[in-house]
Amino acid sequence: MMQGFSFLTKPLILKIATSLLVVGLSLGAAHAEEVQNISSSSVTTEVDKSVATAEEVETTKDKVETSAESTAKDNVVELEKESGSQKLATIDVTGVDSELKKNIELHMPVTIPECNADRGDVRQFFTTVKKHLRKASRALGYYDAEFVSGGKIVDGCWALRLRITPGKPSKIVSQSISVVGEGSNLPIFKKLLSELPYKVGDVLNHDLYSTFKTNLSEAAQARGFFDAEFLEHNIRVNPLAHQASVNLKLNTGKRYRYGEVTVEQDVLDDKTIQNYLVLRSGEPYKTEDLLKQQQLLQQSGYFKTINIEVLRDQASNAQVPVHISLSAKKRNAYKLRAGYGSDTGPRVIVEMNRRWTGRGGKQFKTLAQYSQKEKKVSLNLLNPQKKPEDDTLVYTIDWVETTEDSSESQVTTIGGKFTRKTPNDWVQSASLGLSYEETNFYVDDDFDINATYLLLGLGLEKTKADNLLFPLNGWRLKYETNFGSKAILSDQDVFQLKISGKHIKSVSNGGRILSRFDLGSTVVNDFSELPQSLRFYSGGQNSVRGYGFHDLGEIESVKDTDTGEFEDINIGGRNLLNLSLEYQHPINDQWSAAVFVDAGNAFDDWGNYSLEVGTGFGARWKSPIGPVRIDLGFPEKDDNFPEVDFKNPTVYLSVGSDL
Repeated sequence: MMQGFSFLTKPLILKIATSLLVVGLSLGAAHAEEVQNISSSSVTTEVDKSVATAEEVETTKDKVETSAESTAKDNVVELEKESGSQKLATIDVTGVDSELKKNIELHMPVTIPECNADRGDVRQFFTTVKKHLRKASRALGYYDAEFVSGGKIVDGCWALRLRITPGKPSKIVSQSISVVGEGSNLPIFKKLLSELPYKVGDVLNHDLYSTFKTNLSEAAQARGFFDAEFLEHNIRVNPLAHQASVNLKLNTGKRYRYGEVTVEQDVLDDKTIQNYLVLRSGEPYKTEDLLKQQQLLQQSGYFKTINIEVLRDQASNAQVPVHISLSAKKRNAYKLRAGYGSDTGPRVIVEMNRRWTGRGGKQFKTLAQYSQKEKKVSLNLLNPQKKPEDDTLVYTIDWVETTEDSSESQVTTIGGKFTRKTPNDWVQSASLGLSYEETNFYVDDDFDINATYLLLGLGLEKTKADNLLFPLNGWRLKYETNFGSKAILSDQDVFQLKISGKHIKSVSNGGRILSRFDLGSTVVNDFSELPQSLRFYSGGQNSVRGYGFHDLGEIESVKDTDTGEFEDINIGGRNLLNLSLEYQHPINDQWSAAVFVDAGNAFDDWGNYSLEVGTGFGARWKSPIGPVRIDLGFPEKDDNFPEVDFKNPTVYLSVGSDL
């Protein structure tokens, strides 16, 4: 049988002398270190995140046990590897658990002795292991950990053991952390100082100190305090008393400001490009400004590459110049799309975008769409505003042909729309449009309508969600009004109000509850002369599932002039009310099952109306292009809910955000 072997312990006198010392440990370095200046050659500010190791305090006891079996059997870590055809030794690590155990595992050497390794290799392996494990245990506050190692050959292979006695951890008795200098009163530093890394009595964890110190450094750099330095940065540990004190003191120094901001590009004139600049000479430096600047230039649609350089090496008098270089996209962009919608059927869309028409930055967009129920041609001229991130002005010419079961209409509109985003993310809009519309009812030419309206529109909407594409919680609210007067180019006075909203709420099992409503009302003298585009209809994917697109509305019996027979036609309504409630239950990370109930209708009189009810179920898929929904909806049977007509289902397919 293999004889035992042992390692020499540290001399006793060294152990006694070491235990009497109060050793000051610094995670940064042995001396005070200066905060590294950032190389701001790009939008992303980089901060030196390196963490130096603490000085070692020699208080551990190293013993070797060769033949005796380790008595601690809990929390065993067994490592066994093979290198090619050569099998490696096994090693059992016992005596530690939880966070300390994980940290020790991370510090275990990668190289394990081979089964037939000689004693010298095994001895060297344990020497290396203990060196690593001392660092691992001290990082979590255990400064007097003991390591007992041993091993024997079992079935021709080394079976190694390492028993660890972590000892008593060092705990925080005090921490002095402060920020001084010009930036000491900034909210970002006050927030950090309100969330200190330790409380008195906490076990010392070096990583918390390192992370907090890095956060202070990054905050200083992000706010333009490029000369910031730590006046104090150390952890003082008394291993004998198992106590630790933390000291951090950051001097922010002077805050830098933007110097001259130069732009290199050949798309827009100087006046227009100034509207797209967030960075202003003399303003305090903030990393967020650089990110916002990049996003605004990307969203403009003009530029292919955007490079923002903060020229730190050219800074003078605490002002740092910025150079922005931009390269243009292709002037014209073309897009061909094909798709399917339950309400419109198969469709094809062709788009052309002229990204700029001149140095003033105006953009011209055209769109042509063909589908079974809707044909459309749209011309749009986008005029850049002084605050392009918040304001837009678009001039439009639209032609739309809509086909319903009992009628069709063609409407041509010329107009414009101005939108503005407020600081609290509400989107305000104002529009003015002159429309001429022809509506033709198939069964009786006497119902045909030719109408002209000049409508002033006002709108307000907001969407808030934790994730716009796949929200777990969120809501959307939209108001819209349109007003036309007979005195100003309209056939008759008309006022119309539309309000819609949607709410998504997550539940504890990972599911979601979705609710939705649509409300509309029209004030007009002669409804029979109101064109189809200003009438309300209900039914379809986004209103009442279980019914076809625009199948619900006021029904009128009309004599067909060709056959002489009376037919019921849907003429829409003055008012609209839709309600919906849906529950989605997760199946896995990508799929959910859904059940729903919808109710709604378009009608003339708020004092006399009925809601049609649709119910059903479906599936939801989180696809790479966004949520995909497929539903099977059923109408109520003979207007007698909750009886359901399962013989007449309608399938719905849609893609896009739930909000």
